[in-house]
Order: sequence, then C-alpha cells, then structure tokens
Amino acid sequence: MRRLPFLLCGLTLLAAPATAPAADDPGTGGSSAPSFSGGVTYGQPLRKVRRARRIHLPRPGASSPLRSRPIASEFKVTPGTLEAGAPATFTFRVDARSRKVRVRIVLARAGAVKRLRLGYLRTGQRHEHVWTPAVGELSAGEYDVTLKAFDDAGRRLRRTAKASGRSHVTVTVPPPAPATTAGVFPVVGPYSFGGEGSRFGAGRDDHVHQGQDVSAAEGTPLVAPLASTVTWVDFQAGGAGHYVVMRGADGRDFVFMHIKAGSIFVAKGAVMAAGAQFAQVGSTGSSSGPHLHFEIWPDGWYSSKESQPIDPLPQLLAWAGTR
Repeated sequence: MRRLPFLLCGLTLLAAPATAPAADDPGTGGSSAPSFSGGVTYGQPLRKVRRARRIHLPRPGASSPLRSRPIASEFKVTPGTLEAGAPATFTFRVDARSRKVRVRIVLARAGAVKRLRLGYLRTGQRHEHVWTPAVGELSAGEYDVTLKAFDDAGRRLRRTAKASGRSHVTVTVPPPAPATTAGVFPVVGPYSFGGEGSRFGAGRDDHVHQGQDVSAAEGTPLVAPLASTVTWVDFQAGGAGHYVVMRGADGRDFVFMHIKAGSIFVAKGAVMAAGAQFAQVGSTGSSSGPHLHFEIWPDGWYSSKESQPIDPLPQLLAWAGTR
C-alpha cells in the first residue's frame, strides 16, 4: 500500500498538459508556435510565390509603341510670301514606324482650300516639294499651311508643340492686266461681233453668257493672241464643243470654244508664240452656226470660287485695232 502515492504522482504527471515552447524562445530549438495562417505545422503544401511583374512606363514625352503615330520632325515653307508664277518650297521630314506614309499639304483660308497630294514618301528622310501657284489659283490673303501624313494603319500625324507640322504663308495676287494693244486678234479672216445676244452677260436658257462671240466662216484660222502655254484641250458635247484653254504670258487665261472637229493640232503643255495657229473656227457643241466663243479670265479659268471672267470685247477691239 505504500506504493500508492508514487502511482498517484505518476498519474498526476501524465495528466499535466504539455507546455508549448515559446515562439520567441531561442533556447528551445523547436518550431514556431502554430498560427491561424497555417503552414507546414498543419501539413499544407508550400506554394511558390510569384514576383509581381514590373511595369515599364514610357519615359515622359514618349508614346506607347502600340499607339505610335507619324510625327513631323521638320516642316517649313519658303518664302513666307507666295506670289503667282513664283516657286514655293515645302521642306519636311516625317518619322514613323512605317517605311512609307501618304503625304499631302493643305493651304486653307476662309472660303479657299488648295490640296497638294504628294503620294507615298519614305519616312526618316528630308523631302523638298517645289510648287509654283498659277495666276488665280489662290486668292490673296493669309493661309494656314498644314502637313498631313497617314501610315498603312490609318494613323494620322501626331502634333506636338515642337513638331506641329503647321505653318503660315501670305499669298499676294497681282492686279488684273488692263486691255492692251500688245497682242494679236485671235481670228485670222473676216469676222463680226454679232448683235446683243453675242455680248458678254447676255442671258441664256440656263446661264449667263461669259464671253464674246466672234462670227466667222468655218475653217477660219485661230491663233494665240499672246505668247502662251496650252493648259487644257477637251470636248463638251452639250456646251463648249471642242475647246482650248491657254495661259498668256501676262498671266490671263484665254478660252476658245466651238472649235472645228479635227482642227486642233496642239496638246496640253504646248508652248505657242503670239500669232501661232492652233485650230480653226467651227460650230461644235451647243452652237447655231460657225463662230468663236472667246473668254478672258484674269485670275485663271475656274481656278477658285473667286475667279471670274471679264468682258473680253474691250481687249478684242484693242487687238483688232492693230490689224
């Protein structure tokens, strides 16, 4: 019976709860105390932690490669004042991911727009485009000049403060040349100016007469009144018939209508001396008899909305006085 206390003591030791090593006790050498976060203590598998992917932000002022657009790294117009008959030079460079871009230059002001389509050009290179405005092609005033470029994806020019692709020019227009005796009457042979219905401004069914009719026999030679360059040769069945437009050395455009079929022996771009024959009087198109319908356009034939014909009779009379 003396062994009972020893047994009770042993039972007491077995019933006593084990004390977990302190988590911050370096002397125990055991694992950390369990926590609610789980871990190897509870047999859960380890997971490889992925590092967050670094996002490379573009440098200030740089554009995203996926959204990059062409940029005009250079653009200027010289001279700053354009005059009819004098060349203007457009110098530009477009940088882009595409090897080529479609380029055009636009000159615009209220009521007037001129587009110069340059086609596809290489990027990363300096280009020079020389253009000479004809008389009447642009009205006088201040113009905004804009370089436009489009790549194959349809992205248009990106404009910044330092690469805007924009400029400004001033266009001057010389005053219309007055009637002068210098020149040659365009009809070589007997002629007449007809009645009031043949005059400039006479009423027609659907328009106002814009020239002077000079009646003459069919086949009568037609000659250039001044040293000129042929700018248009065409046919209009319901109106002008066979017609020729030429630009004189003084900058005015001369229009000859109802010319005899098969008698025109000049083409667009032909250079003619004053008095040189180029066709014959006829009655083609909307015409009731052989005659020359003659027009003078000081600012160019239909070159702009502002361009209009003038009464050619005073000039024809001045030329006729030299015969």
